[in-house]
Amino acid sequence: MITPMSTTPQPPTNLGPGDAPSPLENSPAPDTPASPAPTAPDTQVPPAPTPPHTPTPQGAPSPRRLFAIAGVAAILGLVITLSFGYADHDPKPHGVRIAIAAAPAVSAKVAAGLEHAEPGGFHLVRERSAEAATHSVRAQSTTAALLVPASGPNTIVTAGAEGVLQQQALTAALTAASRSMGRAANSLDVAPLPSGDRTGLSSFVFGLGLLIPSVLGGLGLFLLGSRLRLWWRVAAATLFALLVACGGVLAIDTILGALTGASAALIGIGFLGALSFVLFVAALQAVVGLPGTALAAVAFIFVGNAISGGSVPVGFLPGGFRQIAPWLPNNAIISGVRDVVYFNGHNLGHPLLVLLLWPAVALTVIAAIDLLHLSERRRRPQQAHEIYGTPAVVHVSRRLGTRND
Repeated sequence: MITPMSTTPQPPTNLGPGDAPSPLENSPAPDTPASPAPTAPDTQVPPAPTPPHTPTPQGAPSPRRLFAIAGVAAILGLVITLSFGYADHDPKPHGVRIAIAAAPAVSAKVAAGLEHAEPGGFHLVRERSAEAATHSVRAQSTTAALLVPASGPNTIVTAGAEGVLQQQALTAALTAASRSMGRAANSLDVAPLPSGDRTGLSSFVFGLGLLIPSVLGGLGLFLLGSRLRLWWRVAAATLFALLVACGGVLAIDTILGALTGASAALIGIGFLGALSFVLFVAALQAVVGLPGTALAAVAFIFVGNAISGGSVPVGFLPGGFRQIAPWLPNNAIISGVRDVVYFNGHNLGHPLLVLLLWPAVALTVIAAIDLLHLSERRRRPQQAHEIYGTPAVVHVSRRLGTRND
């Protein structure tokens, strides 16, 4: 009879004294069979397939925005070219006032000749004497004068400080009128340009030095202070206007010597001009947000700068531009600078009115929006910064929507 063999592991028999059996030797065999040894594959495993292209996640930068910006910038260039080109490409006089001191028959003949040469270009104003006609040019009530004595050459009175283009055009027209009478003509410049400003463009440069920093400064004040109360931005804008005006006078007067003799008055005009720009930018930003900067740039750079009177006299601008130019701060700055430097402030009233009117309107808008912010704060006292950073049009639209609901 065959006895089955026991599968129970047997302890080793060759243990010496003091030796103990190994725990591994006494442990039961595992229930799971041992894994077979891996065998080398007969063929090489093919590479894993390339995963399909996944779409760009939402919010990632897209190159299409670059092309959009390029297109918008090109359109802005077109707008600037059209604006300046329309204003400056064909300057000619429109109702330019000319004083004349002559006999009535001579005045009528000169008026007819000027009307024939340039229809609607000139408006003759009769003066009782040569002194009165000359004074009208100094006081800027007329742009030029023609003095016709009983005999001898005529005298053409102009003011070079009003602009070289205007002086040349008026001198040419009045010289032709004198030749039609068989007379020679002498020239008298009652406000000549100094050697430091031979082209008469320093007032334009001074205004440009106020305009560009005001728009850029207004943008910076908005980006850094949009979540603060509006009056903080007004205070910073006021400080900026004073500093940029002082800097402009330092450059154009002290360093370059182009506009001299009226530093305090120039600082005052520059301060009001920069304040007009930067406060109006702030007011538009408070109404519509960041796009308000672009609206102000269109008003002051694309339009206002083109018709400021710095490169082309206002009387030589086309219709529409000629009417609105005297009411923009761009022209008011240039006119005011020329008045205080070259004409002893004879015609300073209108520029000052314009430079006071623009900041007053801007402050009125800012005050109204500040009241709107205070009203919103009473309803949501814990969200002051969000309220300040939200444009007024959004607040108003929310209220209207609430009422409609």
